[in-house]
Amino acid sequence: MRHVPRLFWPLRVPESYLAVDLFYLVSGFVIAHAYGQRLAAGGYFWPFVKTRIIRLYPLYLIGLVLGVITAAALLVQSPASGWTPTKILTCFVIGLFMIPRFPGLPNNGTTLDGPLWTLLYELVANFVYAAIVRLLSIPVLLGVMLVSGAGIVFAEAHAHTLDVGYNLTDQWAALARVGYSFFAGVLIYRFFGEKEQKAVWASWLCAAVLALALAINLPRALTPVYEVGMVLIGLPLIAIAAARFEPGPATGRFFTWVGLVSYGVYCLHQPLGNLVGLELGRVLPLGLRVVPFGVIFVVAVMLLSWALDVFYDAPLRRWLRRLLFPERPRPPA
Repeated sequence: MRHVPRLFWPLRVPESYLAVDLFYLVSGFVIAHAYGQRLAAGGYFWPFVKTRIIRLYPLYLIGLVLGVITAAALLVQSPASGWTPTKILTCFVIGLFMIPRFPGLPNNGTTLDGPLWTLLYELVANFVYAAIVRLLSIPVLLGVMLVSGAGIVFAEAHAHTLDVGYNLTDQWAALARVGYSFFAGVLIYRFFGEKEQKAVWASWLCAAVLALALAINLPRALTPVYEVGMVLIGLPLIAIAAARFEPGPATGRFFTWVGLVSYGVYCLHQPLGNLVGLELGRVLPLGLRVVPFGVIFVVAVMLLSWALDVFYDAPLRRWLRRLLFPERPRPPA
């Protein structure tokens, strides 16, 4: 709804950009669970780096390619859109290397597919965690969160929003957001990662509270306090509850499937949504309530993400793992 509002008008999710902080929070929890012990044992830093790039890059690349297709369609249909062949090629090549925007480089891969800007900072947090995991005692984690949390408060006070981190003037805020939420996820795993109990209702309640938290539309004067409070306290509390209460078998399978397709949806939805919106704009009058099209679009993108996982992402990742992690020959018996 945030990145392709044309498909969901008049519905809006005013605080949807806080999903970035949730993404980093969940990532910290998952990385600590999946790799914490191996990284702490030593000798696993470079295998971890390769593993994370293999995990994120294939669908990131698809997002870039779809962004190129969308930009090319805009160029053809609306020459005044600002796109040129040179700009499209430049954004794609820069995007291949995840180079962030900086003064003198106003466009990059995220110009083609906006949500991709978060992935560079995700990898930065991953690699920092892997490099210093042995030093991450509870006091150190709290110290990192304290410094990053101060950056979040300053970002809100400076910009009057936490929709920051991707502009030329506020990329430092991305480091504050990922620094707080990722390492909060690590801390939550330390305390709550192994303490689960069955509670189907609690799992759905967590999802409902999260949806409400992102969709709430507060008076402008209350928004700064709400956003800072949600990132520093509210989202971690939801994560603690979600980690504490395990869903039943059916709900668990559904949540697992949603988790499986979520990264694909994240990478694909904006360029695909812009393409669909471009075509709808040619046949439907402006201002028409198009929420049913938005619902169909969400289902379609989820199914496409699932198909890409089965036929593209998972097979490519297996091939890359065989290429980058060759099996060592066994010594003769």
